[in-house]
Amino acid sequence: MSISQIGQTMRSFARVKWWKLTRLLPAGFKGEYHLRYKTALLILGGTILAASITGCISYQSVRRLTLANLERNALLEVRERGNKIDRWIGTRKAEIEILANTPPVRSMNWPVAEPYLKSEVIRLQEFQHFALIDPDGSYFTTKVGRALINVSDRQHFKQAMAGKVYVSDPTISRTLKRQSIVPISAPVWSNSANSIYKKAEKPIGVMNGVISIDRIAEVVGKLEYGAGTYAFVLNSQGVPIVHPNDRLMGNIDKPAPSFLESADANLANVAREMVYQKTGILLTKINDARVYVAYLPLEQAEWSIALVIPLDNLEKELLPLNILAAAVAVLATAAIFAEIVALKLFALNCIRTRTEALLHRLTSRIRACLHLDRILQNTVDELGTLLKLDRAIFGWYDPRQDTLEFCWEYCREGLPGRLGIFGVPGGPSGDLAARLHRSETILLYKTAAPDATASEERAHLELTNSHYAAVPVLTHTNRLGYLFASANRRFATPEEVEVLEAIADSLAIAISQSQLHGQIQEDLKLLEEVLAKLRRTEEHLVQSERMTSVGQLAAEVAREINNPINFIYGRLIHLNDYIKYLLHIIRLYREQYPEPVPRIAKKIEAGDLDFISQELPQILNFLKRGADRIRQIVLALQKFSLPDEATKERANVNESIDNILLLLAHQLEEKILVVKEYNNLPPILCYPGQLSHVFASLITHAIDAVKSIENSAQIITITTDIVEDSTGRFIVVAIAHNASTTPPEIHHRIFDHFSHTKSLKNFTGLGLSVCYKIIVEFHGGRLTVKSPVQSKTAGGAEFIVELPIV
Repeated sequence: MSISQIGQTMRSFARVKWWKLTRLLPAGFKGEYHLRYKTALLILGGTILAASITGCISYQSVRRLTLANLERNALLEVRERGNKIDRWIGTRKAEIEILANTPPVRSMNWPVAEPYLKSEVIRLQEFQHFALIDPDGSYFTTKVGRALINVSDRQHFKQAMAGKVYVSDPTISRTLKRQSIVPISAPVWSNSANSIYKKAEKPIGVMNGVISIDRIAEVVGKLEYGAGTYAFVLNSQGVPIVHPNDRLMGNIDKPAPSFLESADANLANVAREMVYQKTGILLTKINDARVYVAYLPLEQAEWSIALVIPLDNLEKELLPLNILAAAVAVLATAAIFAEIVALKLFALNCIRTRTEALLHRLTSRIRACLHLDRILQNTVDELGTLLKLDRAIFGWYDPRQDTLEFCWEYCREGLPGRLGIFGVPGGPSGDLAARLHRSETILLYKTAAPDATASEERAHLELTNSHYAAVPVLTHTNRLGYLFASANRRFATPEEVEVLEAIADSLAIAISQSQLHGQIQEDLKLLEEVLAKLRRTEEHLVQSERMTSVGQLAAEVAREINNPINFIYGRLIHLNDYIKYLLHIIRLYREQYPEPVPRIAKKIEAGDLDFISQELPQILNFLKRGADRIRQIVLALQKFSLPDEATKERANVNESIDNILLLLAHQLEEKILVVKEYNNLPPILCYPGQLSHVFASLITHAIDAVKSIENSAQIITITTDIVEDSTGRFIVVAIAHNASTTPPEIHHRIFDHFSHTKSLKNFTGLGLSVCYKIIVEFHGGRLTVKSPVQSKTAGGAEFIVELPIV
């Protein structure tokens, strides 16, 4: 479509007058209202709406704040009672631990400890009795003396033998039958045990004190928050150990159902929060009653305490606020109702402006948008809303099949959709287009799908004369579309058709623009794909050529270095023999002819033959040592540069470390002393390349560390040895330096992925986390650090690598 045609179409649409638009509207919508009145309605409505929203937000905010304060108070009440229980249990634990460290108890001699413990039962009063338990589980009590039963299966005995002061869940005493008790146990250490090394030794026995569960139940029973509240305590398995209902309570010897498995899902959820040691207050429903449950864990035992508060107890202070909110809501509702009535009256006068704005907006969207689906769907939606139609449809006409394909549709609420292919059966070709042009009554039937059964009712669409309009839309591709509009009133007057034709002209322009834009986008996309393919091909060719060149160059350099060195090294042996032979002949000549002719004597004196005879063997020796060192460096570099092996190989650790030291020789300054304390090591199964990188990283770190030392010797000590423990035999490689120490508090996190400490800021090799992963995960070994080093170097740090001998 040309620019002149587009301009003519726009001018045609602009000639649609306001009086034509008003004919599309019911007559009752043509009243006029004063501008001041409309302004007053808007201000009034905005004020009422703002006041309503502000009141609602304020009510919700005040209610949330008040409720949060009430919940906080309830939780504080539970916390205070829980702290009281914690303090009481903590005091009992401290008393047991103190008794476990007294000389009579440490003697583990019952005749010595019995009178002392009986006096402590009387003094402390909170304990029913004390018991002294041997490591095999046999024990003595202040009640019965030597007990005839064993407690090695008790959890409190196991925890105490593991070195912990432990408060057990309630159980039934094996000494005092049918009595529910709470055992508190502490380890008894030997008199000779140093406190620093207690964790490395086993306790010599267990000190046990028994308290009654009734005392805890008494403290919990005093926790309340108005009438109807009750408190309970759960152990780590969700079993209630204190509860108003005795039938729900359980202990170790008398199991009871866990609340975690309760049929009440809400109660199970609360129990789950308590078992997970969480703190909070939850509004839920238990036993068909809405309640608040405040819960928190105890610190001195693996228990959690909860308080159940009826909803009314906590929210009774919200009643005045709710009454005030209800009154405000009634007033706001009345004001909003009045505003709705006023706005309905105001809408009668605004319909003209709204209709005109919608038409202009529709035309602007059609011209501006390039997305075909959005253009056509927006067009039918806006058109159906604007003219209050039953249906607004856009479809493509197929002259070969004489059918219409309805692709975009607006339909009034309650009407079924009619998207698909429709046609008039039995008519001649071209008959449908002619009948639409004459606006005849047409009954369209949907074309049956290939898989539809004969019994299915075919969808149809009836276009009734004088109740619909069909405006053709011709695009630049000569594809014919139709814009349909139908209503349950008289429709398709000349003015209405003229409006539809103006919209159809704008729609044709927009469709043409969209199709052109789509074609351009497809061409651009194809061009971008071709360019991207060309770039990838070029990059691939360049990279392939570059890698080929680098590979060839590396091979040539390796060959050019290796061949001359081998040639020089091999010929130096013969050259040394030849020179020795020549020097020997010269010595023989000098012995046989001590007085050479003047010319030869002058030449000997000018060349200093004696000095050359002494210096030449030394030079040859230096050349041999240099060539040998170059060969060693090349061999070490080849071993160090090996790619990651797919399978493990046998390798000698001492040789690997020597290769690394040879490669790092340029970093070892004259004042850095490397002390090697090697032991004979067997070859181990490993990844040699990975181990070489680990050793290189640790040695580089040691070099960087000792370089910071001033005014003292710089020493790096490398030790290898074989050790054996309960897990097997290991090769141990220790790399130590005498630089600054690593703080002990970071030893446990020095191998983390994101650790960064001042002492490691200059680390230049692999990250310690990568070294740790190679040693531990890939080789099943251990990597640790010690600082300071307990050796002649004093201070410093020592990295210890332990590799299993397989």
